[in-house]
Amino acid sequence: GRRQRPPPLQSPLEKVAAQEELGLPQLAGRWFLVGMASRCSYLAEHSHQLEATAVTVTIPDEQSLAISTFRKLDGMCWEIKQRYLPSQAHGRFLLKGEGCGYGSKVDVVVGETDHSSYAILYYQKGQSISIKLYGRTSQVSNAIVDKFEQRIRAVGLSEDMTYYFPTYGFCDSADEFHILEGEL
Repeated sequence: GRRQRPPPLQSPLEKVAAQEELGLPQLAGRWFLVGMASRCSYLAEHSHQLEATAVTVTIPDEQSLAISTFRKLDGMCWEIKQRYLPSQAHGRFLLKGEGCGYGSKVDVVVGETDHSSYAILYYQKGQSISIKLYGRTSQVSNAIVDKFEQRIRAVGLSEDMTYYFPTYGFCDSADEFHILEGEL
């Protein structure tokens, strides 16, 4: 008898639906990183050092997202520039970069957003998945936090892998010496 090939591993993100009515222009503007769930051991070990993180989204070509992340490292404000390139499906993007276990490429899905108060994004590298909650303000409603925590459990992460970011001390800019291209 012929041996059958095992079915290909389904990536965790294939089960995640992208936002149906995603309007990229409405995603543009300033967002605040409110929370993140991840198995990343670096995050667990350094969670006491989390810094307030703000993000500015622009839509350079009507299909990709240019992300500028402003955060403090060693008391200095840094700007980290990334480009989320369009993937095969609406609401799905590809990020090429490095960082917390993120090697060569990261799949990104805009899982849920109302464009005006919150956005939940999923990031996957290999079989490892993380979820970020962004708000238009640094604090979001309890209903949105509840939604975020439901999404975390739905992909097999738990509350002890969830980190909430400070709501004060944001960087508004960085000088030219503190800009990183494409890093996470």
